[in-house]
Amino acid sequence: MNPASITHRQKLLYVTRCLPLVEQNVNLVELGPLETGKTYLYRNVSYYSHVLSGGKTTPAQLFINLNTGKVGEVGTRDAVIFDEIANTDFTDPRALVSIMQGYMQDAKFSRGKKEMLAFASLVFVGNLDVQGQLPDAKYSTLFDPLPEFMQVIAFLDRLHAYLPGWEIPKLTPSSYSEDYGFITDYFCEIMHELRTRDVLGPLKPRFAIVELAGTKQGVSGRDQRAVFKILSGLLKLLYPDGIVTDDQLTEVALLACELRQRVRDQLHLMAPGEYDPVRLGIRLSATGETWAPKLLEVERIHRIAVSPCPAIGEVNGLAVLDHGPGALMRFEMQAAKGHGRLVPLGNMQKIMRESVEAAGQYVKAQHSMLKTAVDWPDNVDVVVLAIYMGQPKEGPSAGVAIVTGIVSALKQVPVRNDVAMTGEITILGKVLPIGGIVQKVFAAYAAGIREVILPRENLGELSALPEEVLKAMTLTPVDTVDEVLARALVLSDKPVSDART
Repeated sequence: MNPASITHRQKLLYVTRCLPLVEQNVNLVELGPLETGKTYLYRNVSYYSHVLSGGKTTPAQLFINLNTGKVGEVGTRDAVIFDEIANTDFTDPRALVSIMQGYMQDAKFSRGKKEMLAFASLVFVGNLDVQGQLPDAKYSTLFDPLPEFMQVIAFLDRLHAYLPGWEIPKLTPSSYSEDYGFITDYFCEIMHELRTRDVLGPLKPRFAIVELAGTKQGVSGRDQRAVFKILSGLLKLLYPDGIVTDDQLTEVALLACELRQRVRDQLHLMAPGEYDPVRLGIRLSATGETWAPKLLEVERIHRIAVSPCPAIGEVNGLAVLDHGPGALMRFEMQAAKGHGRLVPLGNMQKIMRESVEAAGQYVKAQHSMLKTAVDWPDNVDVVVLAIYMGQPKEGPSAGVAIVTGIVSALKQVPVRNDVAMTGEITILGKVLPIGGIVQKVFAAYAAGIREVILPRENLGELSALPEEVLKAMTLTPVDTVDEVLARALVLSDKPVSDART
């Protein structure tokens, strides 16, 4: 590569791609745009690596063939690279992920009665859309481009490093050097030899991995193991003689923390009750100074803005996205002259459309008690819009939000903007329990909401939330739609400030 065309940061990321070739049993994922050379290096710089690109991949090919006894690629290579991971065809994906999960943890795999120790690193490479030099906001987590069968928390937790491929520039004619370089075979053997060297050991007394957010979980064994493995590989590549200044050690240690932090951040989004918002950093023994990496992609997290004041027909609902994290879901309802129709908009799927019908039926049946206009079922249409129409919305848990918005639109009464709600409803006005309540409450907390209305039967599940969330939130359990409306609507004789307990 031509060093003049890339920044110091980009050079470090290019070098990081070589980690699996100098360090044993490193599990690395790199997702980024096309044409950045994600697999070119692995194909051309080492004959000890093997790239699996498309086609069918089987446990026999990767681990051991039970019929012939032949050991697969994981047992014979320094690194196995899964190229275009989203398009790779696995014959039995869940079984294969289960085997890989065990291997990524213990460096052992077993098939039948045979168990083997192996040292190959695993690399998962795929494409990811970029918007403004950051991952596209359409992704709920940075693991979204991986195939669904890999969206398993236990599997993802075993990834040591997430390389930000979106920071590496596309290859152009000016990317390549025109000067002398290592013969590939020579460089390949250097990296192969470095796999058995210990550069990190003598340096460990000079620093410590610390957790800087003050969470109960602190630095886990997997976190520490991941940072040490990444740091060991970076030291072998950059300072193979082990002579490192404190500034140099800090730089590579912070990069090691960053690559693991990116994994931890996504796990926290997917399972906030299980993974605290840990912040990894280092402390230098000589000075006692602490440092933590800054991840630029946290700025691309798509947050739905909460309305600055109570508004008619605007409601904050809550949802769980496809691969685990919760999200705020905004609804807008509008009443206009028509023929008694309910018009759902915003890419609602079948079950959510039925929630709209159930909400409408309840309001029609209870219009006297609700004091809505007597003739609205015949002369008024209500439009129900789920914001961000490009994203499909499904599930029954938006029922309480939808019924609240419809009543608000018909009565021209504002809905509190500081409240989010979730729960399935029946046509008789009962509020039923829903799934993903921990993720939903955490999403409300992250969005700045400080009160969540939820089904009473879900209340017992919230002990899994982090303590800081429970202290900051008001959790209001309800059994009926009447309770929801009494809590969520801003009545003329009850100020918004008095609505909170």
